[in-house]
Amino acid sequence: MRQLSIIALCLALAGCSGHYQFNSNLDKENFENYLPATEVEVVTEQYIAQHPHQYLAVVEGISCQEKANQAPPQAVDARNQLREQAAELGANAVVIQQCYDIAEPQGCIAMLSCFGKAYQIEQ
Repeated sequence: MRQLSIIALCLALAGCSGHYQFNSNLDKENFENYLPATEVEVVTEQYIAQHPHQYLAVVEGISCQEKANQAPPQAVDARNQLREQAAELGANAVVIQQCYDIAEPQGCIAMLSCFGKAYQIEQ
């Protein structure tokens, strides 16, 4: 009886060991470009003043609720988009100045915008 159970288990495991393929929309050659915001740190004006730095530009991020069944705009999404924009400029730090709701947004039910300053801080 025990041998029959072991044989049945082996056959079941062998049936599960097919050739399965995993498909993803991620491009392994450009993987570091998918999360550029992780390289940009949110800091304060005081932190910037204490470190050698170069000001790069004003950056902005938005969060848009396009459909009624979607989540409302989130500040975290707008901040991440702001950080992505800063990363594209070569920044490694941002100072977020302000986040605010956009009145009467075009193409969105509701919209939130954040803007800040992008910096390259010497390491």
